[in-house]
Amino acid sequence: MSGLAAGLAVPLLPGVRPAAARPLDEVMERRRLRVAVYRDFRPFSFRQEGGLVGIDVDIAAAIAEKLGVRPDVYEQIAGETVSDDLRVAVWRGSLFGLELADVMMHIPYDKQFGLMNPEAVLFAPYHHEVFALARDPQRVRQPILATLPDEPIAVEIDSVPDFFLLGMQGGRLRGRIIHCPTPEAAIEKLTAGEAAAVLAPLSQVQAALGARAEQFPVTTVALPGMMTSNWNIGMATKENSRDLAYAIGDAVTALTEDGSIARIFARYGAIHTPPPLVE
Repeated sequence: MSGLAAGLAVPLLPGVRPAAARPLDEVMERRRLRVAVYRDFRPFSFRQEGGLVGIDVDIAAAIAEKLGVRPDVYEQIAGETVSDDLRVAVWRGSLFGLELADVMMHIPYDKQFGLMNPEAVLFAPYHHEVFALARDPQRVRQPILATLPDEPIAVEIDSVPDFFLLGMQGGRLRGRIIHCPTPEAAIEKLTAGEAAAVLAPLSQVQAALGARAEQFPVTTVALPGMMTSNWNIGMATKENSRDLAYAIGDAVTALTEDGSIARIFARYGAIHTPPPLVE
């Protein structure tokens, strides 16, 4: 059994037993895999020329092809918490009565988070993410957070990097933080000279910078004192859909091993890093 397949075995809470339903059969019968992705979330899922594109969208399509069904990918607006997103997408539904997703992409693959959400199954981690600092080397000479100069730094508002910088060293840089709606907008502040650095997830930094990374070096960094500085990204389905999780897990393993996922990341300007579970 591969490391990824072993990672599918998220333990059940005491007293909880799998439901008897077999949603994999339903997916195969209707020949359609319904997948939820986040709205306006470059480079993973976003609109381009009227179509829905991105890393997660393409991975969903590749999984559906492996299963022999049609991908039915739709956008979901992020809620207050990921638990809210799971409730709406995969196990209870929205107030508007929209069809539930068979699977939701881009969910943190974490044992404790899984135990907090027993109605869902977390599975198939497909990417390892980390925070990164992109900088103007003329203004920020060293990629070390503790020694950042008194220069403007751009971050996505209400993100982990935002909270970290607000509290770092007693709020030393609080007055120099530029709040942006997305990491991509933060990168635009950097390339325009309005910010000296950007702190954001590596994949989003890579995709937003593209060829400009030669001018603005990117270095991975840890955020001391925060809950996490790196994490695995996986998927989620309803608790009674474990057979579907196993089938998709097998597909993700194959797509990782043959380089398909790495090629999808490269298509959008990012570098794929397999989680430790599948290395």
